[in-house]
Amino acid sequence: MKALVFIAHGSKKELSNQEFISMVNSIKQKDKNYDFIEASFLELATPDIKSCSETLIKKGVQKIYYYPFFLNSGRHVVSDIPNIIEELKSQYKNIEFELLKHFGSSEFIEEIIIKDISKI
Repeated sequence: MKALVFIAHGSKKELSNQEFISMVNSIKQKDKNYDFIEASFLELATPDIKSCSETLIKKGVQKIYYYPFFLNSGRHVVSDIPNIIEELKSQYKNIEFELLKHFGSSEFIEEIIIKDISKI
C-alpha cells in the first residue's frame, strides 16, 4: 500500500488549518492512485509529519510520498522537512519514504494564476 501525505506549515488560526484539511479531503475523494491521503503539519497544528507517518505505517503502508504545500524553497522545504523524513527513514528501514517537489515548484502555478487573473 502507498500513501500521500500533504505537509502544510500549520497556523495558530484554526480556520487556516481547517482550510488545508478540507482541501486534502477533497483531493482524497477525487484521487485513485493512493491507498491513503492525509494532511499533516510541520508545526503549530496536528497531526505532525512523524505521527501521521506512524499512523499510516501501523495501517500497513509500505511507501509514503510527501508533498510540501509551500510556495517557496525556504528553510522548511530545504532543511526541516527533509530532516524529519531522514529521521523516519532511519527509524523504519523497511518503509520507503519519498519527498516530492514542493507546491510552488509546480509547472502549473503560472497557469493557475493566469486563469484566476483573467476572470477580473
